[in-house]
Amino acid sequence: METREHINDSNDETQPIRFKGVRDLLLSIMLILIFMFGIAPLMDRLPFIRPLVDFIEERDIDAGALYYTEIEEFSEAAIQMENTMDYGPREPY
Repeated sequence: METREHINDSNDETQPIRFKGVRDLLLSIMLILIFMFGIAPLMDRLPFIRPLVDFIEERDIDAGALYYTEIEEFSEAAIQMENTMDYGPREPY
């Protein structure tokens, strides 16, 4: 008898936990969407970000691309970064 009551009690306790988890998930998704489609586009108008946006638009760079190896500016930057890491200043002995 005690086991049945214990099982029923545990089911009643897990319902609010599941509801809270689903609620938190939906709230998180909603906040991400608000940022993606509301706040982030407005950030393009900020004076310290606008030059970067203009640079990307002028050169028709796909800012969402995963690999930038075909874009001249980024391939030059990659070479410079590799050279800096390989031949950067060293501490004196």
